[in-house]
Amino acid sequence: MKKITNYLVDLGLTEVEANIYQGLLQTGPTTVKVLSEHMHMKRITTHFNVESLIEKGLIVQTMHGARRKIKAENPNTIKELIKRQLSEANSLMKSFPDMHSQLIEIMNKGNHQKQVEVSYYEGKNSVFNVYKQSMQADEVFSFVNLEKFYSIFPNTDKLFWDALIKNPKRKAWDIAVKSNIAEKISKGHPRYFCKFIPPSLEFSGFDLIQFQNYLAIVQLENQNVSATVIKSPTIALSFKALHKSMWGLIKV
Repeated sequence: MKKITNYLVDLGLTEVEANIYQGLLQTGPTTVKVLSEHMHMKRITTHFNVESLIEKGLIVQTMHGARRKIKAENPNTIKELIKRQLSEANSLMKSFPDMHSQLIEIMNKGNHQKQVEVSYYEGKNSVFNVYKQSMQADEVFSFVNLEKFYSIFPNTDKLFWDALIKNPKRKAWDIAVKSNIAEKISKGHPRYFCKFIPPSLEFSGFDLIQFQNYLAIVQLENQNVSATVIKSPTIALSFKALHKSMWGLIKV
């Protein structure tokens, strides 16, 4: 019964509606009063949910003189309900591009765009999604510890190279802690640029990544991988300017 209830809930029914529909399949045609007693449910609650199921086409009502009886539709009706929902979903999907454009326009006009947005991510999979998001940007500026990064996210370098190949506008500038792996990675692609800082600068536990209007601060600790992502054009541009200044000061 629980499996059936979960299926009906996924279809769009409430749990109470799902239970009432199953109860009515058991009783056959009956009255709301008898059904409420069978379900051990208040009559007003039963009545309210029966009306909802009538609207959804899963219950029908018949009149016997002044007396109303209700019965559950054949379970085959559920298939028709699914078809109707799929048709409505397809219609919504077709109109989505226009609605999306209008919603984005409303969002961009909102005052909240002037505020700073901060998101927090925890765990390797969640944090790596931040890196994946940065792969969509045309430009990326970062301070990184590549040796530390690849110890936590091994065998992911191909994703970064693929991002450069798929997007001919993409360029990436890394200021990296010097290591054997960093020197090897630095020769990976003509639109990937890398300069080194010595390990003695203690820049070993985190990455700083600027892309689009975001600044991501990633903590690279095996037992506690986390990221704080700040969305702010002002902060992003300020970090980019700082990165460019540092880039100019570092000798090749």
